[in-house]
Amino acid sequence: MNNGFKGMLLYGFILLVVVAVLVVVSVCTQDAAAEEGVYLPVLMYHDVCDNPAFVDDYTVTLEQLAADIDALLARGFTPVTLTAVMQYAQAQGKLPQNPVLIVFDDGYRSFYTRVFPLLQAKDVPAVVSVIGRQAQAAQAYAEDTGEFMSWDMLREVAASGLVELQSHSSGLHVYKCRPGVTRLSCESDAAYTQMLVEDVQHMHALAQTAQVTLLPAFAYPYGRLEPLAEQVLRAQGVQVTMTSEEHVNVITRSPESLYLLGRLNRSGKMSTEDVLLFMERAM
Repeated sequence: MNNGFKGMLLYGFILLVVVAVLVVVSVCTQDAAAEEGVYLPVLMYHDVCDNPAFVDDYTVTLEQLAADIDALLARGFTPVTLTAVMQYAQAQGKLPQNPVLIVFDDGYRSFYTRVFPLLQAKDVPAVVSVIGRQAQAAQAYAEDTGEFMSWDMLREVAASGLVELQSHSSGLHVYKCRPGVTRLSCESDAAYTQMLVEDVQHMHALAQTAQVTLLPAFAYPYGRLEPLAEQVLRAQGVQVTMTSEEHVNVITRSPESLYLLGRLNRSGKMSTEDVLLFMERAM
């Protein structure tokens, strides 16, 4: 065997070793990144209108929503499903670079008439937080001009594969003696637990009767928080909870990272650039 051939063999061997080392380093780097977590901003919308004169803190125009989506896509963000986020935290899947979760609270009918066609056109997934009592009322009266989506409408949008549904409570999204999951001053642990368990179970029964699938996720009504509520919801099988606190989340390979997710309320008084400033914290 001549020296030239030996040199070629040695060079080839060294090259293979270098490639193997680079592969190992790349895998280790990816694993380390997964352990550190993925930044996940959550954008929260509510009602969507056509007339700019009607915008407020909880209402945006369809034009604003479309501009937000276009800007997010242009900046390299990828809208993801809540299922994909849950699977990532359960070490069963991957997330793309710069993921973003888009959520529409309350289940307004404007989602069905305005937002859903836009999401279909742009192939963008979203989550709808459903208020059981409102969906039930819309179903019972079947009014074409009602404010909220009926169970039939919710079933239709979910069947598209683009839209997922989660609970926004059955009957706690109402400002009376108890706004959201707020605990009454005279309420014992047992009484409070019973109240919340009954609401969770009633929501499950309503959805089951309507043949609508809800993810095991809960968006706190009005963003009101109560420590005991987290315990009760977890005991009832809830795997994700969402707040109205405005911070970017870090999703790790631990299901614990799915609780008390922060969300940015996209006010109609904000600009798309304001939204992008929030998103930059995740980059």
